[in-house]
Amino acid sequence: MGNDWKSFLAAPPLTIIDWQDDLSPAKGWLVINSLRGGAAGGGTRMHKDCTKEEIVELAKTMEVKFTVSGPPIGGAKAGIAYDFKGEADKQAVLARWFHFIKNHLAEHYGTGGDQNIDQLRDAFPLLFSLGIQHPQEGIVRGYHRHLPRGVQDSIIQNLQSGTGLLLEQDTFLRSLSATIADMATGYGVVEAMRIFLGHLPDRLTGKKIIIEGFGQVGRAVAYYAYLAGARIVGIIDQNWYIFDEHGLTIPELLQNYHSQCFFSDHNTAIQQYTGHLQALPKADIFIPAATSHTIDTARLANIKQAGVTLIVCAANNPFSSEAVAMEADEQFSVIPDFIANAGMARVYSYLMRPEVVVQEKLILNDIASCIGQTVAELVASGDSFTNLFKRARVQAVGQLLN
Repeated sequence: MGNDWKSFLAAPPLTIIDWQDDLSPAKGWLVINSLRGGAAGGGTRMHKDCTKEEIVELAKTMEVKFTVSGPPIGGAKAGIAYDFKGEADKQAVLARWFHFIKNHLAEHYGTGGDQNIDQLRDAFPLLFSLGIQHPQEGIVRGYHRHLPRGVQDSIIQNLQSGTGLLLEQDTFLRSLSATIADMATGYGVVEAMRIFLGHLPDRLTGKKIIIEGFGQVGRAVAYYAYLAGARIVGIIDQNWYIFDEHGLTIPELLQNYHSQCFFSDHNTAIQQYTGHLQALPKADIFIPAATSHTIDTARLANIKQAGVTLIVCAANNPFSSEAVAMEADEQFSVIPDFIANAGMARVYSYLMRPEVVVQEKLILNDIASCIGQTVAELVASGDSFTNLFKRARVQAVGQLLN
């Protein structure tokens, strides 16, 4: 089965579309690994070091993720290599890119937020201006192509209302006007972690956690882990960090972030750094929630020295190479990205069912149920809590080949 996985990774994608912006140095790629089920899905990211190879790898990860979350469609990804100068510059480039791939977005490709691209503030309005009713419209049109157009339109309406649904059950999240789109991925990550620990048996309460990345996913992970009783002892971002061995007060940090005073001179807890951050606080769990390929051999050694035994991959493809991923798999319990990171994909899958009930509790319960079942199957697939990554791949590629 290892050869099946290698063959899956080595097989050329169905489609790679290259783009060179006329008005900037930006370059872009849309990679569709397959149109399984008549459609493919995967978010759009933008950063200065983005490469075609990175997007190919991520498209394959998305295909595996859809075996966990559903619907049974192909994987895709869009990426733009550009060092944008601000929000207006970013959105101008993104608007031209979306216009370039408009036909795919209308017929069989669905996208969403990813690194530096926000689902609600970037993807939604820019696509709507092109006549695309929702970033996932292409998936609905392709996957449900045999349904009447009116039924397809009602599913798209469910996607519109469901992804932008304000979270009302949690008083604090309500005060931040948080939506399903803001919190679903982080919620799924924490559910994967909580359910896995329950199989040890153990519990999340009291566990010390380091989170790498404080973007949308990292913030959601921090909140739900804090809510579950974990202690967030470290947050590491690209050039700053906050450590507190007693545990950070996450609601206060999130409130400051929401109020745009997170980086004020009064927040003396934030420490700046350059290069490689060496010493980490003692912790039980490490959660990469930043960009891809951040965990190299040196970072892995840091994590081990800190006492970490569990790595929960909230970021797509967090390991710098296959060798590092396998080294981590031998030394730690690793919950792969295509399981832990499947929360938002599950939201889309849930909302794409005809006549579904759009309700916060039902959506979150569906995420927990799907990810919980997958984690339980992974734990049951062997008699140890290492080599989980390898075993998860075997399960996923087995489903893909069936």
